[in-house]
Amino acid sequence: VLDVLSHLNKPSAAGYDQEGGSPMKIFYTDQVFFNGQPVALVVADTFERATYAATLVKVSYEKAAFNTDFKKSVADASVAKKQGQPPYVRGVADAYKTAEVKIEQTYEMPVETHNPMELHGIIADWRTNDQVTVYAKTQGVKAAQATIANVFKIPQENIQVKSEFVGGGFGMALRTWPLEIATIMASKQVKRPVKLVITRDQMFTMVGNRPAAYQKIGLGATKDGKITGITHTAFGQTSTYENFTEGVVTMSKFMYASENVNTNYYVVPLDMSVPIWMRGPGEATGAFALESAIDEMAYALDMDPLEFRMKNDPETDPMKNIPFSSKNIKEAYKLGADKIGWSNRKNKPGSIADGSWKIGYGVSIGVFNASRGRATVKGILKADGSLVLQSATSDIGPGTGTGMTLIASRLMNIPVEKITFELGDSSLPPAPSQGGSTTLSTVGTAVNDVCVSLKSTIAELAANANMDATSNFVEVLKKN
Repeated sequence: VLDVLSHLNKPSAAGYDQEGGSPMKIFYTDQVFFNGQPVALVVADTFERATYAATLVKVSYEKAAFNTDFKKSVADASVAKKQGQPPYVRGVADAYKTAEVKIEQTYEMPVETHNPMELHGIIADWRTNDQVTVYAKTQGVKAAQATIANVFKIPQENIQVKSEFVGGGFGMALRTWPLEIATIMASKQVKRPVKLVITRDQMFTMVGNRPAAYQKIGLGATKDGKITGITHTAFGQTSTYENFTEGVVTMSKFMYASENVNTNYYVVPLDMSVPIWMRGPGEATGAFALESAIDEMAYALDMDPLEFRMKNDPETDPMKNIPFSSKNIKEAYKLGADKIGWSNRKNKPGSIADGSWKIGYGVSIGVFNASRGRATVKGILKADGSLVLQSATSDIGPGTGTGMTLIASRLMNIPVEKITFELGDSSLPPAPSQGGSTTLSTVGTAVNDVCVSLKSTIAELAANANMDATSNFVEVLKKN
């Protein structure tokens, strides 16, 4: 055993050595915020020795009051709840209460964990001149580099983060977790590379989750099926040491045409690990409640739920009162209905059976933003006809490199087997983290731009060499 790190002997980390700050500072004090929080790290020269030595560590705890009951805390007025989003009101608040037809319903979602196939792990190598190399499970090598620099107060250029391939992330690897900081501390302390991979059961407590949610929705409509009021109040779980919020009620503000909409979103601090984004964060949670309520209202009206949705589909953005840039929901409704034989459904739930199996038809809308970030791609065109593209983006499984290679192949008319896309290294040109469904549109645009620039440069070189602008670029490069 080389060392046992804890709050008693951790190495200096300038970004931690002051009061305040939101993220949990591992080994900073003896305070325990949640069950499953690491309180010590055993470092040994073999995996077996480290694992066994960890079983010998004895920890004494002082018992204190705690609260982990989310549902009870939602109803308990004594539990402090924080505003997760500013209240939103359009028209008259709670207008649904005076509608010809109304429903009021609550919807609950438990904690959901990401648990991708690959466990969360890191290799850290802190060298004597404050140069650090990190191999980490991360969806953003540049973001991880910036976090490490901030914690240890060393220049970003001293830190190289590598994560060429990630075995699934789903949002959990969008931040640098305390376990990664602890591993870097350990490498600094023992003056050699340190590898840490958490266990499957630790994946449930150390690297975030989709927060539990409790939602109340009130819907009002006319007897002929026009929505007259939407009220959506949501409560989400967060931790006591760090606030986490997401867009749970966003969809209710604009998805359906209603003059009267009001939303509220609160977070409930609990003595649990802080949540993190997970596949459609917030929007998926809110869509579950809103779309369930829409179905229930359609049933109360004795109306086809697809017809009800189409009748209340807004022509313009209800929040901004401007046209949508693109919106083909009605076409999607009709296409989907034709494909699955929607006309065969019966309005009464559970009325169609195949032996002991209940057969149902369902329809639902999901919403997520279409945002872009800023990315840089470096292109290297070689005289042998190959192309190398470099960008510090990530690949958590969707085939980022393949997508970028296909874009370049089409633009440059180069076979894909002659194109290499290098990624997952913070020393490469900057790119945003892979999250929020932005990578293809962001990095792909940069690939497009660098290919256009390369083609322009080749055309200039061809002109300088008195060659035809359409000449093969390999011949052009050889001439220059």
